[in-house]
Amino acid sequence: MADPARTVEARLPDASLPVESSAVEPAERDAEIVARAQQGDLGAFEELVREHQKRLFGYVYRMLGNPAEAEELVQQAFVRAWKGLPGFRAESSFKTWLYRIATNLSINRTKRRKPTVELPETLAAPSSEEPEERYRQRQREELVRAALERLPGDQRSALVLATYEDMSYRDIARAMGKTERAVDSLLFRARANLRKLLEPARKQGVI
Repeated sequence: MADPARTVEARLPDASLPVESSAVEPAERDAEIVARAQQGDLGAFEELVREHQKRLFGYVYRMLGNPAEAEELVQQAFVRAWKGLPGFRAESSFKTWLYRIATNLSINRTKRRKPTVELPETLAAPSSEEPEERYRQRQREELVRAALERLPGDQRSALVLATYEDMSYRDIARAMGKTERAVDSLLFRARANLRKLLEPARKQGVI
């Protein structure tokens, strides 16, 4: 008999596929699809993948800074979600539960490596072919990405979930397996550390 997890991995849809629009609230719609998926409906699970794959990839990419590594980890997260789906009790939304799986995988991965992107002390001037505003925007993005990579994994996760995923403290706490007070503390330290890391760029007027 084929391994269901391998079947899921082989059938994960392309992230470029469009997501069908619906008048139903995302969490409510997810709950209906999850119920079908828990009965072994692989097609229903593929709907969940299509719904969440792009944003989950964006989150993991900001955690790891490497697109190939992020794609691999997102696939692992969905395979784990499929395996764990029978035990999902809907105490939080499927999205929050999925992000908790991805968060654990991401933080574990970051603990095993050192930052690969250096924060430059000085910035080169834009080339004559590149408009200054586009150059400044690109530099800002690169500097923030490099600074994020230097934050401890739990601080980075809390900050990315709050800033880019627009999650509430309650959902961040559930996604990270922490209390809301712990999340507040992590965000305070993450923002303080990020400001410190970006101070040289701020002095140069880049940020």
